[in-house]
Amino acid sequence: MADNAYDEGLNLTPPGEGFELWRHRNAGRLGTEGWSGLYWARRAEEGGYEIRSVLKEGEAYSYPGGVFPRAAFERLYERVDPGDT
Repeated sequence: MADNAYDEGLNLTPPGEGFELWRHRNAGRLGTEGWSGLYWARRAEEGGYEIRSVLKEGEAYSYPGGVFPRAAFERLYERVDPGDT
């Protein structure tokens, strides 16, 4: 079941090898309109997380969001199972 209405219609196929789905820990309480709080992330060589956008079904490409420092990312985001969104 979706955690919020913004999860509906999302393409939850990872954009590449090693990516896992992460959700902002406070996504439901932030009240940011149109934002699911989801990102694809995988460990980067620099030690942080390479993040990419989660797209709606039918959108062409997930876009990169840069490398997020590990400690901050793990404090703000938690891994989720795509089947649980």
